Amino acid sequence: MKKLITSVAMLLAVSAANAQTTATNWTANDCNGLSHTLFNELDSGKVIVFAWVMPCGTCINPSKTAYNAVQGFATSHPGRVRFYMADDLGDASCSTLSSWVTSNSIGLTTNMKIFDNAGNVIDENDFGGTGMPHIIVMGGTSHTIFFNKKNSASNDGPGITAAINSAITAATASVPNAAQNAGITVSPNPLSDRFTVSADKAIAKITVLSADGKVIAAHNFPGGRMNPSIDMSELASGVYFIRVTDRDDLSIVEKVVKQ
Repeated sequence: MKKLITSVAMLLAVSAANAQTTATNWTANDCNGLSHTLFNELDSGKVIVFAWVMPCGTCINPSKTAYNAVQGFATSHPGRVRFYMADDLGDASCSTLSSWVTSNSIGLTTNMKIFDNAGNVIDENDFGGTGMPHIIVMGGTSHTIFFNKKNSASNDGPGITAAINSAITAATASVPNAAQNAGITVSPNPLSDRFTVSADKAIAKITVLSADGKVIAAHNFPGGRMNPSIDMSELASGVYFIRVTDRDDLSIVEKVVKQ
């Protein structure tokens, strides 16, 4: 009986770990030397699809599946969904990881962020335990995990795509309040024809999104522009989301109502 109780307790503990639905924050440099803080990126409206790999042979197809799922949103939600990959224990170099990605045709390294994970800063155990590969989908200011699978179960394209859609919905609904924290205002709101973005930093891009998160229009400002104004006079009345990206690649989303 004691062995049975112990076994049941261990099973419940494993199930609870695998069912983890909230992310743990981390800060790490990618292989290009750029610093990333997970919660900052989720709070700015990004959806992160993250894969831990050894790298290994069994990691190839699930990683490719996750990468392709992310690319499926490149046109409808440009720059919104990102694919990150890290070594599971931090003992594979950036060059080793990049070569593994390229030689196995997993995807373009320019379309992903790769981390050597030195010092195991991005600890897989903080996200429900280990398994190769381990793929998760995260989004929203609540830092929710919408997909969390390991080993062969992670090779689930439909599941990853559905999780990304859920994460986009959560991020679109939760991110607008970040505008005040970033010192960015979109006015007037409600608006009749135009809005102006006021910010402390030059703006690199403004994207107009429909209520369901699809891109309506994208305005790029090479070199950055202060206080840009955008015409929405030809759009129908209703609710829209305005994604503002500054020169430092910080993005916020503001909900507006067009009358």
